[in-house]
Amino acid sequence: MVVNRSNKLLSQTESNIENLLARGVMYQILSACFLYPTEKNLSVLKGPDFQEYKNSLVQCYKGIDDVAELGKCLDEVDELYQGNPVDTLQGIYQRIVGHTISKECPLFETQYGAAHVYQQTHELADIQGFYKAFGLEASDLEKERVDHVSVEFEFMHFLLYKQAYALENHSEDKAELCRDTQKKFLKEHIGKWVPLFSILFGRKAGEGFYVALSALTKEFIRLEMKLMDVKTEMFKESDLNQEAVAGVPDECLSCASSDDVNVG
Repeated sequence: MVVNRSNKLLSQTESNIENLLARGVMYQILSACFLYPTEKNLSVLKGPDFQEYKNSLVQCYKGIDDVAELGKCLDEVDELYQGNPVDTLQGIYQRIVGHTISKECPLFETQYGAAHVYQQTHELADIQGFYKAFGLEASDLEKERVDHVSVEFEFMHFLLYKQAYALENHSEDKAELCRDTQKKFLKEHIGKWVPLFSILFGRKAGEGFYVALSALTKEFIRLEMKLMDVKTEMFKESDLNQEAVAGVPDECLSCASSDDVNVG
């Protein structure tokens, strides 16, 4: 029997593209869910095809690890979202996050592990450098800092879609650049602080939708790092910089990133 090599390679490419898009959607979902809950932000969870999407995402990690926990987390987020009106989620979100930077579970990377404000501005500049390398500009729609968890997740969503587009158009060099950037951003940023953030956010939530969202975030990032073969030193709770959270005004932190970036 003769195997058509070109058809086999085409099939593998299509499968890779589908996996990239599925992973990109998950980053997009998480990005939207950690913003203030509105009908528009949470629309990413609507639709009758969520079960089909869950199956597509789970397929991305089969063969590298047990995916039962991921499936369970996805089901819980879906169920608890359907059972809570948006105005209820708004009240819960405000209780968790507060009206200033939360001391218990800050949404900003530079509140974790930074020794002083100058180190924080350096980290902000580094994060912004990733965005600018891909031509991403500041958004007038959302005014989040560049180190907000939603902005960092949206950047990963962007990279995965850009990688899928490159593969579809037979631009392997550009696809490889996107993949390398994902690994580097996971290693130097998301992988260091988001696992701890997920634990702290879930703890502050106590129960319900945001506990399920936190568990999904932690499990998804764990699988992403294993899939991408990324190892990094993760922050511990003792690394949470309470002094910075309590004492540094936002305008001081934004001096390294006055063009606060949202990659939407």
